[in-house]
Amino acid sequence: MHFDSSKLKVVRHDPKRDRLIRLVLLVLVTVLGGIAYWYGGSDADQTLDAVQAKNDLLVRQAEALQEENVELKQRLTILESSGKMDKDAVNNVRLMVRKLEEEKEQLHKELSFFRNILAPEDSSTGVRIADFSLQQGEVPDSFRMRLVVSQVARSNPFLKGTLSLTVIGQKDGKKQTLTLKQLAGDSEVSTRLGFRYFQALPADRDYLDFTLPKGFEPSDIKVVVQITSGIKQSFEQVYQWDKELVADVQQEQRNG
Repeated sequence: MHFDSSKLKVVRHDPKRDRLIRLVLLVLVTVLGGIAYWYGGSDADQTLDAVQAKNDLLVRQAEALQEENVELKQRLTILESSGKMDKDAVNNVRLMVRKLEEEKEQLHKELSFFRNILAPEDSSTGVRIADFSLQQGEVPDSFRMRLVVSQVARSNPFLKGTLSLTVIGQKDGKKQTLTLKQLAGDSEVSTRLGFRYFQALPADRDYLDFTLPKGFEPSDIKVVVQITSGIKQSFEQVYQWDKELVADVQQEQRNG
């Protein structure tokens, strides 16, 4: 075989140099790896520190908000209590004013009543019905009534007599009369009169309560007064049931 000498190349072989190069490359790779690890760890630590700082900030903000919320709740409780106290005070004042107005109205009624007895518009002397009031009760067929008999005279002698009151109406298309004793009970009504200036029925309270039977339709109330001692006098007065109820409602509206 013949070799072409022009294509041959002489290569220098140095084992020490090759080992040195490999060692330098290994060291370089190790150093670069360490630098990369340190940088990565440092960056991770910085990121972790930033996250921890942010978390601490959020925790402080949450605590501050919680404290503010507690304070606001306390203030709200105080304000609500204050508002409730103010509302209660206003309601108490309103109740007091209403009570005073009711007492004033009651005093006005009593004053008017006594003025009518002592100085009536009708100057004629004798016994009369000074006051009659009929009101609707709180339950169906229940009613309240008040009657006052008075004397107008110069000497005002002590009078004795009797009083009768009947409710006139219809039931099942037939006329029917009911006495006050039948309606209110014998123990609730006294028909005896004995007075110098006036006598009220009932005598122990403002109104006498009574109940009408089912199906009874009232039309009138008839009051009969008979004076048998002191002077002699008798008379009767008839009141229309519906008219007296309407008059009482109108009076209550004016008072309200």
